Amino acid sequence: MLSEKIITLGITACSPAVQALTLIRELKKRGAQVHVVMTTNAVNFVTPLMVQREAGTPVQIEQFEIPKAYDMNHQSLSVKSDLLLVAPVSANTIGKAANGIADNLLTTNILSTTAPIIFATHINPTMYSKASVQRNMKLLKEDGVIFVENKETKFPSVFPSIEDIIKTVEKVISPE
Repeated sequence: MLSEKIITLGITACSPAVQALTLIRELKKRGAQVHVVMTTNAVNFVTPLMVQREAGTPVQIEQFEIPKAYDMNHQSLSVKSDLLLVAPVSANTIGKAANGIADNLLTTNILSTTAPIIFATHINPTMYSKASVQRNMKLLKEDGVIFVENKETKFPSVFPSIEDIIKTVEKVISPE
């Protein structure tokens, strides 16, 4: 269903960042090519080496880092991706995206892509309930960002299941 689709996976600094390894594996199992952009703080939760090993593509972290290999036909991920998935997405990244702030490689990709965007949330319940976070999420939903939230617990702020994320990706990228 995701055969030959290019998915950019953004990983932010949240405790379930390690679950991105399973998410990458499941996306690749379905035929997707996965490219990963991590925030600088995400590396405190899952190592770039493990992510790169799972994805099979170079992990990008720094916005102005010299590429590890030069590609004459290089296009930025924001141009060549069929989908931008941020999982987990933090309140910080939601706030930046909602307010047009592009101060790291991930937020720059969010603001410069024309591909569909999916955010799988993981936010502390107290932070999640703040009016500013809810306002930012509402604004992004109005802008077309699709949110995957946890339906299995009373806390929608808790990271959703990998299965729910994959179902949403398939529905968005290959609607039938």
